[in-house]
Amino acid sequence: MPRHRLLRSLLPLAGLAVVTYVLISLYLPSSRWMILGIDKHSGEVRMVEQHVTFLPPIRYYRLKFEKREGWAQRDGSIRITSREGVPVTVTYRLRFGIAGGHIPDARRVVEEGWNGWIRARVGEAVSAVTSQIPIEDLLSPTSQFSAQRNALRQTVALHLAQSGLNVTAFEIMRLEVDRDALLRVKRVELRRDARSAPTRVAIFALDGADWDLLSELANDDRIPNIRELMRGGTTASLQTIQPTVASMLWTSVATGLSPDRHGVLDFIDSAHHTPVESYARRAPALWDIAGGFGRSAFVTSWWTAWPPPATRTGIFYDEPVELVPSAIDPPDLAARAQALEVLPPTVAYPQVHRFLNILPSEWDRATSAGNEADPINVFRNVLAKTWNDHRVAMNLYNDERQHGRDPLLIMLYQGGTDTVNHLFAPFRPPYRDGVNQDGYRKFWPAVANYYSEVDRLIGEWMNVLPRDTTVIILSAYGFHWGKDRPRRPPNGGAALSDHRNPGVFIAYGPHVASSRGAHSMSLYDVAPTVLTLLGLPVATEMPGKPATWMFRDVAPITSVRVVSYGEFLNDRPIATTAHLDAKAYRQTLEAIGHLDDASHGMTPMLENQEQPARVAAPLAPEKWGLYAYYNNLGVELRAKNKLKDAVDALQQAIAINPDRPTPYLNLAMTLFDRQQYTDADDAFMQAVTKGLPHAEAAFVDFAALYRQRNMVARAIALLMKGKEVFSQSYFIAANLGSALMDAGRYTEGVRELERALGLRPSSTEVLNNFGIFYAKREDFARALDYWNRSLSIEPHQPLIRQAADAARSRL
Repeated sequence: MPRHRLLRSLLPLAGLAVVTYVLISLYLPSSRWMILGIDKHSGEVRMVEQHVTFLPPIRYYRLKFEKREGWAQRDGSIRITSREGVPVTVTYRLRFGIAGGHIPDARRVVEEGWNGWIRARVGEAVSAVTSQIPIEDLLSPTSQFSAQRNALRQTVALHLAQSGLNVTAFEIMRLEVDRDALLRVKRVELRRDARSAPTRVAIFALDGADWDLLSELANDDRIPNIRELMRGGTTASLQTIQPTVASMLWTSVATGLSPDRHGVLDFIDSAHHTPVESYARRAPALWDIAGGFGRSAFVTSWWTAWPPPATRTGIFYDEPVELVPSAIDPPDLAARAQALEVLPPTVAYPQVHRFLNILPSEWDRATSAGNEADPINVFRNVLAKTWNDHRVAMNLYNDERQHGRDPLLIMLYQGGTDTVNHLFAPFRPPYRDGVNQDGYRKFWPAVANYYSEVDRLIGEWMNVLPRDTTVIILSAYGFHWGKDRPRRPPNGGAALSDHRNPGVFIAYGPHVASSRGAHSMSLYDVAPTVLTLLGLPVATEMPGKPATWMFRDVAPITSVRVVSYGEFLNDRPIATTAHLDAKAYRQTLEAIGHLDDASHGMTPMLENQEQPARVAAPLAPEKWGLYAYYNNLGVELRAKNKLKDAVDALQQAIAINPDRPTPYLNLAMTLFDRQQYTDADDAFMQAVTKGLPHAEAAFVDFAALYRQRNMVARAIALLMKGKEVFSQSYFIAANLGSALMDAGRYTEGVRELERALGLRPSSTEVLNNFGIFYAKREDFARALDYWNRSLSIEPHQPLIRQAADAARSRL
């Protein structure tokens, strides 16, 4: 009897178990998910399609995939290696079906699990292709591998077909290289290159230094050291970019990249609302690159150098330690720096009186009031920092050399020159009407005296630097020192318009070919030139080129290819409490007018009564004055919409001075306003042939005027002419490709955008345009490919990320 009761109690439990087993083995069809079961013994595949399907776990290995257009879809990642053996993580998207309703190696699927099994199969197929491809071709968005993925897709499809899968789509979504392994490979390649022996480079950055002022001071024997470097070495005009924001330009110098690539656009980090630091920089700088290849660096006060990289491959010194505690790395040097520091309160009247013509009472009144915007107080801070940075840097450098740790890269930034420009340019002799007479009496000697002091400090460096050092002095932009120089200090207003193109480049040393010729180079050429001197290759993504005309016994490294140093040099800055005070920083910027007041688009060009320093056949002074009068009159009349009178005035200016590009450009803009477009184009091309400054950008800006009026055909025609003049211009190629796309000329547009991408592989603008083009053609896989590459370069693109997500959902 008890036995029967036990059976009766177990039967319901058994029945419940059977019902539960049956229920969990039943699967409902779904429009979103693809559910299938693989027979563990025969490999037969049962699909859950239109009816409830019974897939008992004891017999079937069940899988669930996202369904896209009737096919199963799954994302995954694999680890492959390049031809050099560099590991690369590949994130991919696979869309497939089951061929013939059968999986041949079902046992391996069950034993390894679907993720392990498919990872191994895809890895085998992809490795068969990528193991023969150099790492740089794998990573470069313009390489043959990136542009032609069909061969890879076919290899994956054929290989997975052997395992029973019918592949309908295979896309690589992201490639992530093992940075350390890639760096080791590049080091080995450099060691194999006999020409990669580095030389020593010392860079003195004089912010805002201008050729006109330096030439005048050199003739007056106020800067004898810089003068001798100019005479014994080579010089060039350094073409800059707009706007002339110091943080942006000096970061471009240090990285060799455009602002959209390195990410520093202003004095304030917009993401954190703090003074811009190395956290805002998205690309490695020269000191990072040098340190990664065993070339130690010594950096003082350079924009975005602080906080330094965590690898600690050099010495970094920034603001005075009184203002920013321990702003030095390695930190064990902090005590030494503190013992050497020169703080503003220690700079007294006798020191300042050497530079400014002020009375003791004026000094006492300014310092006791404590107004940080007072020019006297600002100058005392500048003087303290100048002496402080020099004293600490010189002491630390000498100590490094004594201990056999000789830095190969020295980068010293001097911002005081530009501060002095803004504060005291109005009072630079000769006196002009409208300039404050009391200010002129106090500050007329400031500019010459301060530049003379900077020259003295450079002379001290020349006495301690080894003789094999290549010394470079440069400024990222110039300053207006003619009659158009400012008539009053900034007083809190924006004064970036006082900057001008070009900047200064001076090179001297045993590896520099002495030359008195007139050379010109781009801001972007500085980093490639320095890398060549350090025995390092220039990255493909850098728009500039080495200044080979200045080299003696030095040749660029071509046997080692680097697309982007950011692929394997991406050290985060050290954690530190040493940061600038945002309020004090802002006050300093306002005091010298360092606020971005850049205007965009084409603007008329005015002339003053002073002729350019370098003209083939100067006009007589009275004739130049008459020319300038008519040119400026034309600009004024155009502003008043008196277009016919403006044309007459500008034609008068051209008749007086036919070799000057300025009136031609102003005439072109006026004729455009009058809708005389053919004549406007002719006048514009005349301006270009006469030597229009920034002609490359002017082509793009003038074409933009046509595109704003929906006259795309005229914009294309003008950009085609620009292409003839600047065949290697990324800006013209990118805008021409975009205009061709707008006109529906897709074949030509794609070709031009591909050319632009070849000139600048890291251009997110071109990559995004490609993505938009393919999305319009509903080729979402290809659009996603370009957008993913763009987002890997610049992650902070919310609209592109949104577009990529939408494209992903359409796959």
